[in-house]
Amino acid sequence: MNTLIRLLLIGSLAWLLAACERSPTLRLYEGPERSRAELLTVRVPEQLEILTINEQRVERGNTLFATGYQDLQLAPGEYRLVAYYKELWDLELDNHAVYRSDPVTFTVNGKGGEFYRLAYEKPETAQQAEQLADNFSGWVENIATGERRDTTASGLVRPGLFTGLVAGSTAAVAEQPAVTSVAPASSAPAAAAPATGNSTDMGYVDMLKAYWSQASAEERREFLRWIAE
Repeated sequence: MNTLIRLLLIGSLAWLLAACERSPTLRLYEGPERSRAELLTVRVPEQLEILTINEQRVERGNTLFATGYQDLQLAPGEYRLVAYYKELWDLELDNHAVYRSDPVTFTVNGKGGEFYRLAYEKPETAQQAEQLADNFSGWVENIATGERRDTTASGLVRPGLFTGLVAGSTAAVAEQPAVTSVAPASSAPAAAAPATGNSTDMGYVDMLKAYWSQASAEERREFLRWIAE
């Protein structure tokens, strides 16, 4: 059984590492390919991890393997992006810390050809990063006009390696089926999809992918060291 689990872990890791080669642009609309002039583009820095867009968990909707950022291409309209801040800080030699915030909601309402970015006051020290994670906030900025819209509370709790899957309101997020496209929001927020089970109902590979997506940078590093043993 241990051998089977290790093989599944290795297979899952290979799938995850393959994502390193993917484009930093993520298409999240249905139908044939469109030009940038027809699309709403939202740039997400690698320090922000997307949990849901309009209450839907998106396929590959994270910036783990992005080259500094990820551009989300969406049909024009309004979108609520729930994301949290996470960052690894090297303190000294082999000592480091991972800071992770509670999720907040970034709201974007844009037209075709418009370009927005998710942003926050970037810390310069580990102490500032810790303070930011304890009380995170940011804004959405229209690149052309400089207009900003502040984030709002999401009502979700800080994700963790295990708690995000089995307890709290992030459990429902982790267990939602991922989608490859997101429609613009209606005037009223849609209800979040209910959880359909728990981690024991998931296949090994799906469960490992979910664990990986919720793990801190140090947890991922420890896992890679274990695989190499």
